[in-house]
Amino acid sequence: MRKAFKIVIAVFTAITILIVAFGAIVILDLAAYTATGSETLTPTGTSVGKAIVIYDPGLSGTSKGVADTVASDLQAQNYTVTLAGIKSSGVASTTGYKIVVIGGPIYAGSPTSSVKDSLNNLTPDQDAKVGVFGSGQGETSQSDIDMIKNSVPALSNAGSLSNAVVVKIGQTEDLNTRAADFVNQLIA
Repeated sequence: MRKAFKIVIAVFTAITILIVAFGAIVILDLAAYTATGSETLTPTGTSVGKAIVIYDPGLSGTSKGVADTVASDLQAQNYTVTLAGIKSSGVASTTGYKIVVIGGPIYAGSPTSSVKDSLNNLTPDQDAKVGVFGSGQGETSQSDIDMIKNSVPALSNAGSLSNAVVVKIGQTEDLNTRAADFVNQLIA
């Protein structure tokens, strides 16, 4: 009986440690610190302007896939696109970009802290279009968009980015279609 009790306590302790570790990874947004690279995508035709797509990959990397698709769609629309991780040196300034996109995963209805910080500190050119994407579970609803806007002061009604195009792309949705719709809203 004592041996069984010790095994139960050991398993309980191990599970508790794993839950705390996973929670710390999510809360501290440690995955963002892996997003330090950047690349430039050049259009096949004459460039109509510059765009930057900044992403936090999240734990699963799904947001990186969304960022890749959005960047490719912008490139197909003849933009010269910088695809940059949220912790890369290329995101320090958004001056000179006609389109600025920032996104990452949605955890508990809210963007990660790195995405929120980037949006709240963003100073795009006056005529630049700003887009925000979140990736997460399930189909997108208006309440998902509202939760994103409400969790980032800059996106709120009185915020400096209140005119930003905000989307959530659920993992069960067609990424190519949703990304194309997002890009079409940005270039309209």
